[in-house]
Amino acid sequence: MPTFNRLAALQRNFDSVRAVEGVEEIIVVVDGSTDGSAEWLEGLGDQRISVIRQPQRGSPAARNAGIDAAGGDWILMTEDDCFLPSEFALTLLDVARAHQADIVSAPWLPVYGGGDINAAYQRARDRAQADIHLDTSPKVFPPEDLVTPFLNGVVLVRRRVFDVLRYDESLTRNAWREETSLFLSAVEHGFRCVLTPRTASFQLDQWDGGQRGPVLAYELWALRNNWRFLRAHAAMLRRLGEIRTPFTAQARFVRGRIWERIGKPIQLRWGRLLSRARGRS
Repeated sequence: MPTFNRLAALQRNFDSVRAVEGVEEIIVVVDGSTDGSAEWLEGLGDQRISVIRQPQRGSPAARNAGIDAAGGDWILMTEDDCFLPSEFALTLLDVARAHQADIVSAPWLPVYGGGDINAAYQRARDRAQADIHLDTSPKVFPPEDLVTPFLNGVVLVRRRVFDVLRYDESLTRNAWREETSLFLSAVEHGFRCVLTPRTASFQLDQWDGGQRGPVLAYELWALRNNWRFLRAHAAMLRRLGEIRTPFTAQARFVRGRIWERIGKPIQLRWGRLLSRARGRS
């Protein structure tokens, strides 16, 4: 688990990580945090926890540092803002064995405001869709176990994958596409990736820190990292039918980000204004 200045997120979610069944060691890479995260983790008194402190180098470098320190044949990669069910790792391991897979993930669901995670899980499963693509939301469930490289960042990975590959540390700052880049590289090396609906990870709130930053800087780094990703994996993405060229895919990405940051907020605000006007009339 990488973390940067998210003590509040750790305090909310870390007990769920400690309660995950089948976990023999917990490695947290504190990537330049100044908020007391390392001290809080060390004070928990859990012998399974190893805290690695390093100057801030970004999420991919923090993940790689954790991988280098990890033992065992399987490594569960998770996030400081994710709540995990206790059976999460063992469920993913069962799926991996059933499909002879090397990387297994499950959908990620935001459940804010004290919502019921079991109810959220069931609603999402009821809306399952068979088509999972590069730009499919990580909230989308497949109807059944699905072979695909389009997974979210909370994954169970066979150790032998990391004997060959690492997270791309050139995807820096906001680390846009760091996970998908790894998974596509894994497929290119003959490893098998599976998305399962049998469990899920949950985000119960949003916290400062992490890879958040000024909006303009974040978007510029997203554009930069997405372009590097598209160029690196253009051949595979074309074979999968996800893009025609990196240029057209990047243009579509730019339009999408402009809509997300400008168009959608304007539409929502305009809708609220219209609703108020109708209410007064």
